[in-house]
Amino acid sequence: MENKRDFSQLLSPFSIKGVELKNRVVFLPHEPYYGSEDHLPTKKHQFYYEERARGGVALIVMPSLGVHPSGYYACQVAAREESLPRLKEITATVHSYGTKIFAQLTHYGNQTKSVETLQPTWAPSAIPDMTVREIPKEMTKEEIITLVKAFGQAAQLLMRANFDGFEIKVAHDGILRQFLSPAKNSRKDEYGGSLQNRARIVIEVLKEVRQYLGDKPLGLRLCLDEFIPNGYSIDDAIEYAKLFNPFVDYINSDFGTWESMAYSLPSLNFEQGFHLKAIARVKKAVTVPVIASGRIIQPAMAEQVLESGTADLIGLARGLIAEPYWVKKVEAGEIEEISECTGCNQKCVGRLLQNRAISCVVNPASGFEENYSRQVIYSRSSSPQKVVIAGGGPAGMKAAELAARKGHQVVLLEKSDSLGGRVKLESSLPGKKELAGTARYLTSALTNLNVDVRLNTEATEDKILAEKPDIVIIATGASRLNNPGTYSIEDVLNHKVKGENALVMDYDAGLEGTGAVEYLASQGKTVHWVTAVFFNGQDNEVSTVLLPIYGRLGTKKVITHPMSVMVKFDNGQATLLNPYFNRTEILSGIEAVVVTGLKAANNALYAALKDKVANLHLIGDAAAPRDTAAALADALTLSAYL
Repeated sequence: MENKRDFSQLLSPFSIKGVELKNRVVFLPHEPYYGSEDHLPTKKHQFYYEERARGGVALIVMPSLGVHPSGYYACQVAAREESLPRLKEITATVHSYGTKIFAQLTHYGNQTKSVETLQPTWAPSAIPDMTVREIPKEMTKEEIITLVKAFGQAAQLLMRANFDGFEIKVAHDGILRQFLSPAKNSRKDEYGGSLQNRARIVIEVLKEVRQYLGDKPLGLRLCLDEFIPNGYSIDDAIEYAKLFNPFVDYINSDFGTWESMAYSLPSLNFEQGFHLKAIARVKKAVTVPVIASGRIIQPAMAEQVLESGTADLIGLARGLIAEPYWVKKVEAGEIEEISECTGCNQKCVGRLLQNRAISCVVNPASGFEENYSRQVIYSRSSSPQKVVIAGGGPAGMKAAELAARKGHQVVLLEKSDSLGGRVKLESSLPGKKELAGTARYLTSALTNLNVDVRLNTEATEDKILAEKPDIVIIATGASRLNNPGTYSIEDVLNHKVKGENALVMDYDAGLEGTGAVEYLASQGKTVHWVTAVFFNGQDNEVSTVLLPIYGRLGTKKVITHPMSVMVKFDNGQATLLNPYFNRTEILSGIEAVVVTGLKAANNALYAALKDKVANLHLIGDAAAPRDTAAALADALTLSAYL
């Protein structure tokens, strides 16, 4: 077990213009999509930020407070008078844990939708963001002046909400980054052309805001590389940073745009800490503190970043979504007890891009802290009982953890020789090894909680009843329904699929089907990828997970068949039906068919015990075959009954 002395830099205090931070960890600004439809903060925000403050983080940056109605997006919190009462509650709550909180100000520019603002979209030039695809209105000089003043007015208003400091967003989304970008700014006046001209509005905003802040710090979240054609690079960003240095008290690092989102919100397709070299260059170029970001998952890496002088503070977003108590666990030396972000991006980025409130696969309580805060779900039971759990997949493991934390005596029966269930399989897929982190955390937790884990022990009716349990939880997973003569994902991973031409009938449209295709294609096979959904791999998070996979598959022999199902396979000939167009397609020379995602719940044990156990529960795939997120969420909701 690592000791807190190993993290002397990470846990040391730091000051930003007189604001004293108790450690070096910052909860990075990110849109949780918890605002109301009329752009007001909600109780959901308050509980969300409280959980991270309770978990020990030093600074929270509340994101994307809208400064002007022309730049609002759905459920964004606006810097308006009506927002102040709830914002005051949020800042007071955060302050009660010794945590500081800054307000980030922004305008979304060409990433705004006029259907949400009921007015033309403002932008430096009439160039759309390709993720929104709406042609914006090139701003007049009068509108630029209005925008600059709006930032100042927002800051003046929010001073009354007791924020400890402010941050201006010049990041992956937002109009100020668009002004910096030669790809989005083709103006011919003093706000376009040269790098200095493109930076002009940012400096004007910084000056305007500064006059209302008194002694409070003012920072800047700066995109350091757009990663888009004709966009600006790290070399340009360094020059921008030098220009902004005299006007700010810190720089918060950021990367990419919505058009290059894989770099803004890097998934498990990217190496942990892959942005650090660029951040180090900025740190050398400026005199103000720099916040590092970009998949800094593990405390050891965070400590090394600080020791090396790469940055002054460590920014985490998804890491603290997955593990709100990241700092507290570092302080306690409980590193193996940290529930690490796996970079799957399914319930955070994936939900955000659907205009839905974010959550987390590995931490399903995220976003539901009002009912499932750590204090609630870990509260000790006044009447400890014996709990027997059948199945050591993610649902059974999570249920065992939560039951044990409540003080119950827990027995977990698992028929295989190791825990993890579907997580073991998913982490074996190409590029998915980090998914194993969920099983590692839960295994460590069960060991530390003294759960009686019995491997190589299949749960049966007799074995469960022999334990004389008070509570029984069935988490026996699901079985595959592959047709005779077809292969499973397990067969793929075990190199049992022979021949050079394979067809993957992907009912899953997520991890399994996509992984099977990539695995087979990497062996040099020609792979026909058939799926009933509108595009292949649809249930993966598209922008940051699926697109990098597409990039890899683009170099392989993969042929996609969306909106189709295989209705017949005989003598190497597969018949596909597109029910949307009532069209059939015949594929010849198919030597192997792999079926993924077709499962049936293993619920026979539940049925056998239904009239013999008073307190009986069915969770995970045993209740209904779904994904890991659903399995863990089932266990979380069950905790209310334990």
